[in-house]
Amino acid sequence: MLHIGSSPVALLTRKRYAKISMGKTPKVVVCGMKGVGKTSILEQLIYGNLTKETELYSTIEDIYVANVETDRGTREKLRFYDTAGLSTAQTELPRQYLTFADGFVLVYDTNKQESFEIVLGLKKDIDKNREKKEVAIVILAHKIAGKPDKVDSYKVSSVMSRDKVKLFEVDAMDRSSLFEPFVYLASKINPPPNKSSFPQLSMVRKAKDS
Repeated sequence: MLHIGSSPVALLTRKRYAKISMGKTPKVVVCGMKGVGKTSILEQLIYGNLTKETELYSTIEDIYVANVETDRGTREKLRFYDTAGLSTAQTELPRQYLTFADGFVLVYDTNKQESFEIVLGLKKDIDKNREKKEVAIVILAHKIAGKPDKVDSYKVSSVMSRDKVKLFEVDAMDRSSLFEPFVYLASKINPPPNKSSFPQLSMVRKAKDS
């Protein structure tokens, strides 16, 4: 799928603290507890220039628009909403995100059990309020090098199996680890057209003309 020296993600534009646009570009909400690395992941994914010395600030709302490759080799434009981090007392998103989102990226820190609990609460909130709309959801386990894992791996496995949600382990300092989950997400949000509909339309036309 990828060639040496190429990237499956290409930056189009970036709008800091922009108002929510209701255009046709699929919208992906990135959310999780404060300090789990949501902004680091997006910055590295799109710009590829994040280092340990890069200084990032707490996010209020940041919007990125990028072309992301699918597993079919096509590139799809996605609009990412980097949301403000939640506290341990919060497990719900502002309602506007639930009404317009086509996909969600839920991020937790493998060194913080409470961040995983917040992700579980967010997943329940999304399932409850998406009003039967099909949305793509991926969970990112952000593993920071040098820090021990404190999240119960058995609980993670049982939740993933029960809810049939795709989990990816990533490291914001390793850009290559970020490509697979976002290619997967772009592919889920933009599935291939249903080819079976074309022969059916053709048959109906012929029957009408005869």
